[in-house]
Amino acid sequence: MVRGLSIIGAALLAAGLAWPAQALRIADETGQVRWRVPVTEGTPVVLQYTHSLYLAPTWEQFVIRHGRLELVSLSSTREAVLEYNRLAPPYRRAGPRVTAPVSGIALAVLPLRVGERGRPVLRVGGVTVPLYEAGAGTGLRISVHRTSRLLTRLGIQTP
Repeated sequence: MVRGLSIIGAALLAAGLAWPAQALRIADETGQVRWRVPVTEGTPVVLQYTHSLYLAPTWEQFVIRHGRLELVSLSSTREAVLEYNRLAPPYRRAGPRVTAPVSGIALAVLPLRVGERGRPVLRVGGVTVPLYEAGAGTGLRISVHRTSRLLTRLGIQTP
């Protein structure tokens, strides 16, 4: 009986590890993967940075949907940032922040260049990724990739 349960447990574990998983992959322009963060459908992803023109703290809020980054809102401490991004009013206000809801934008790849002042940070669920550590001028590509849970557990990077 115990042996049978052990075999069933091992089979379930193997099936679970073989089941595909998703990861948010942040690679530089050479293709080198700098960071990888496990995600699931609906995981919130927030890109936080200081807008280079208006010097205003800005948040681009995404959610993982169907293997893409779906932009759901953009917020900043300066209304001009929303106007710069051609987001139409009315805007929502909460304290010092003004937010524009966004719909219909789903990205397979989010390109980003690390600026001198922007200090971009990516918040993926409960994980914080300090994108600024890639270095000023570095081009990054953020995308969702399917991967094996087993390879992820073993720490093996897949393209």
